[in-house]
Parts: sequence; structure tokens; C-alpha cells
Amino acid sequence: MKRPVLLTLPIVDVGLLEGCAPPATVAFNGHSVTIRTSTPQEQDRQAAEIEAQGICGQVGKRAQYASTTYVHDLNIQHLFLCI
Repeated sequence: MKRPVLLTLPIVDVGLLEGCAPPATVAFNGHSVTIRTSTPQEQDRQAAEIEAQGICGQVGKRAQYASTTYVHDLNIQHLFLCI
């Protein structure tokens, strides 16, 4: 007689995934860079700034925070000037 196989499936709370998206570069033109985050929290803005420093650093400049735009839920865009 065969024993039944039990499958364990992970249960994922969608609410926990909301803040998990890493910062992503949306636009870069050599003079400014826009970084998208999924939450307006300060730690996400700081992570965006680190990403912007890396992007601006590729052209020998440093990133300076300019503004934040709330496009819609899970899409907050931070503008940094490359100076």
C-alpha cells in the first residue's frame, strides 16, 4: 500500500512583499537620475540615494537629492541631480 505524499506549500503574505522591491533606476541623462522605490519610508529614500550615487559616479559626479514624486502606490520616484 502506497503512502500519500504530503506537499508543503509556502504561504506568502502579499502585505509583506510590498516593501521588498529594491530601488530601480528609471531615468538617467548624465545630469540627473530618477530612482523608483516602492515605499515612501526614509530607509527606501536612503537606499535610492545609494543607488543614485553609484549611477552619478559612473560619469564622475556625485548625487544630490532634489525631490520626491508620488506617482501611485508602490511607485515613488526620487530625483537626484548629478553634480
